[in-house]
Amino acid sequence: MSQEHGQPTESRPEPPILSLGITPRRFGRSPGLKFFVIGFLALLLLIPLMFVSSLRGERSATANLAAREIGDAWGREQIVGGPALLVPYLVPPKIANAAPTREVAVFLPDDLQASSEAQTEIRRRSIFDVPVYRSKVGLTARFLPPDFKAITSETVQPLWNEAVLAVGVGDVRGLKNRATAQIRDGAAIEFEPTLGAGIRDGNGIHAALRGIDLTKPLAVEVGLDLNGSRSLSIVPLAKNSALRMSSNWQHPSFSGAHLPDDRVIDANGFSASWRVSHLARNLPLAFTYDKRADVTFLAGAVGARFYQPVDLYQLVERAIKYGILFVGAVFLAVFGLELVARDNLHAVQYTLVGFALVLFYVLLLSLAEHLGFLTAYLTAAAATTALIALYIGLVLRSFARGAVLGLILATGYGLVYALLKSEDFALLAGAIGAFVALTALMLGTARVNWSGLGDGVAKSVTSDPAQPSASA
Repeated sequence: MSQEHGQPTESRPEPPILSLGITPRRFGRSPGLKFFVIGFLALLLLIPLMFVSSLRGERSATANLAAREIGDAWGREQIVGGPALLVPYLVPPKIANAAPTREVAVFLPDDLQASSEAQTEIRRRSIFDVPVYRSKVGLTARFLPPDFKAITSETVQPLWNEAVLAVGVGDVRGLKNRATAQIRDGAAIEFEPTLGAGIRDGNGIHAALRGIDLTKPLAVEVGLDLNGSRSLSIVPLAKNSALRMSSNWQHPSFSGAHLPDDRVIDANGFSASWRVSHLARNLPLAFTYDKRADVTFLAGAVGARFYQPVDLYQLVERAIKYGILFVGAVFLAVFGLELVARDNLHAVQYTLVGFALVLFYVLLLSLAEHLGFLTAYLTAAAATTALIALYIGLVLRSFARGAVLGLILATGYGLVYALLKSEDFALLAGAIGAFVALTALMLGTARVNWSGLGDGVAKSVTSDPAQPSASA
């Protein structure tokens, strides 16, 4: 204890010295230790990112519900199958005095020419847009005389007066105006509801062929005015089917059992054509009707989905998947600026930066539903970049370093957007970008003393020179 001006003073206890002259305070400020703390904080931010992903899923489900509600009122996805010739017949009983068995034979056309022209428009429910269409479907079919020997070897009794021409329709609520079948001699027969051909438990329309001689070849033409949404498909039922489809929609996604043989897509819309043989389908040209055949009917359909090229919910989900990498890259950039500034940011400050980065995805999702994805992305990225750059500039007391971080953020958001738009090369570009970032980090920190041990020894030696001995 020493005395100065007559007042006793107590010397402050020195913190315990670790090996190599490192105090716990210096060890707590070790760049290596802080590096792992920052990494742990970045991993913790996966929790709010998962909540944002869940929110995106809920909004996507709400959008799908709005599409279904519009489809219920306007017309759902449409599948047209037919026409098919349905002829009931009686099978003689195998037991004496028993009643004959009634079956229904289905005869498919020998030749089918089908065409459809769809004019699309956008219907809106709340804030969600759903593409719908008005279509004119034409079916020209030629049937050979029904041959029951192709179905059974037994002698059967055809019920010609109960024969019908059936057309399957996916959602009959989309049918508009009258539907008629033009027979070869010019006679027009009106369709009646129910008893479709092989579409969703017989959903469709039929026309009775009373008085028509079916022992001769039959040629029919069917015209339908059909409303629907999202997609339009036609089932190529005939031995030889030629289908043609056109629309003013510029972004078709061709679907079904066969891709079109020819297609043209331009600013005016698209046109496509198919030629399908019955050999490419697992369905005979004549068979006894069974509800299990409905699945086979549907499996052979071809057509197009009216695809929306910018599915904002899918793009937001893909952006969220890059979230943890983006947060880690920004944290490393802030850490590098911290080392250059020889300052010490608290974990809370890193957490606030992380929350701002997570909030970007919430802004992106909410704005995209109103402004579109591109405008929403630019707005959310600009707001997040400005906020974080200003905050780091204030914390490090250098707006120049804040501007540097802002430039890094703007570049990062630009790269992420490029990855989102280039689906085919997203993995390649992302892998190259990650490799370049890791290379820059390794080279930039090659001379960083992550442990801080050397600095501690140097400071210990320079600040605590050897004291002269008492005898000196």
